[in-house]
Amino acid sequence: MGNGSCSSPTQEDRDSEISNMQQAQYAKGQPVPVYDWSLERELLIQLYNIRNSRVSTHSVWRSDYGMVEGDCPSMGYGLPYDTSLTNPWQAEEGNWRESITSIGQAEPNGVFASTNTSATWVMCVGTSGSLEPVYVESKVTVFPGPVVVNYETNRVNRSGKASVIMKKPEAPK
Repeated sequence: MGNGSCSSPTQEDRDSEISNMQQAQYAKGQPVPVYDWSLERELLIQLYNIRNSRVSTHSVWRSDYGMVEGDCPSMGYGLPYDTSLTNPWQAEEGNWRESITSIGQAEPNGVFASTNTSATWVMCVGTSGSLEPVYVESKVTVFPGPVVVNYETNRVNRSGKASVIMKKPEAPK
């Protein structure tokens, strides 16, 4: 009749089948919506455009305890320390059935975004107007305009108009 190698489905196989059936039911009864326009996408596009512009900002960094450690007038919004020009990930040869490998892709601005660190390169504007890269391991807050930092009270207050603004998006009609 046979060699006796017929095996019954494992519990994992049965669970997977039930999960797939449930997802199929959700797809029928509660399909994923499709939108003509996305506010979040519009805002992200505007942020990418701002990040890709030469904008005057002010950066402040704080210790893990929230104390202001430093600040400077700056350009842009800082670069995560491990942002890369080339893809830091490589696919490994192997049996695709055993493991599926995802490889990162470049952001629209042409760099591979950080995934591993909170350290930041802050592009401080020096007294001569030149950019002075400062490596900061603390948390960095970048303001879209001038601020006054009071190291005694550990407070940061806006002190002028923003040099960076976004337009208020409206959904297409």
